[in-house]
Amino acid sequence: MRSSVSCWLVLALAHWSAALLMFDRVQTESACLMAMCEADSGCVPIGCSIDHFDRIGCGYFRLNIYQFRQCYQPGMKDVDDEESAWIRCAEDYECSSQCIKTLGSRFRVKCYGKNDCETLARIHDGGANGCRDRKTIGYWKRVRDNCGPECNLPIFTRHF
Repeated sequence: MRSSVSCWLVLALAHWSAALLMFDRVQTESACLMAMCEADSGCVPIGCSIDHFDRIGCGYFRLNIYQFRQCYQPGMKDVDDEESAWIRCAEDYECSSQCIKTLGSRFRVKCYGKNDCETLARIHDGGANGCRDRKTIGYWKRVRDNCGPECNLPIFTRHF
């Protein structure tokens, strides 16, 4: 009896804490994310490069250290140093895509009038104000060309 009550309490707290964060969830399977992965790295996890903003990005999405910090350092353990945790996350598709989704959810209010894929892509490329930065338009066009009409499908869904 005690374990079933404990499980129910944990599930209830998880539901309410997620709702309190007020972030929209992003669907796991997304043509947009796959197109971003293709545009960033050819969907190859290893390696780093410098982007047009002079940031070093690594892994599938060329995730940079600033993005890793802003998405709450997923997968980082107490014994990790930040740089090794960042590289490990960047080279793991699930971890890095979750980071991209978190950033999109956090900053999407700054992308009024943009579809979900453009929002996700431009925030990923240009940070919190990516939708306002003209330098992110080229990246968005590469992503859009990769995913075609599926770029118009909704990505963000609200769960209460």
